[in-house]
Amino acid sequence: MALLSICAAAGATSARSAQKTRTPDFLVYATVYNDQGFTVANAKARMSVAGETKWRWETISDGQGEFALHVPAGAQYVLRVDAKGYQPLTQEVDASQTDRADLGLHLVPLGGGKSK
Repeated sequence: MALLSICAAAGATSARSAQKTRTPDFLVYATVYNDQGFTVANAKARMSVAGETKWRWETISDGQGEFALHVPAGAQYVLRVDAKGYQPLTQEVDASQTDRADLGLHLVPLGGGKSK
């Protein structure tokens, strides 16, 4: 019984320690649109810390053109979205003022003209 109490106390202490050291999440929620206002599925979204060249987080937009990425709060980030037939889109994201960014990302077709 005493061993069970010691294990429970140790578990509670480590859980509190983990909460104190864990960086809060920042949510980037975005919808990707084409030049005609329709959503774009399967767009590749990648994020890095501003000033770094390595992409640290990556996802793909769903059937409604939406994606979400959780990154550590309190930093500046660069978001890049690539989709077949469209120019790459780069967006800066400031994760230091709030806990969420809701973005509407509008892609431009390759060649600058209207997509078909």
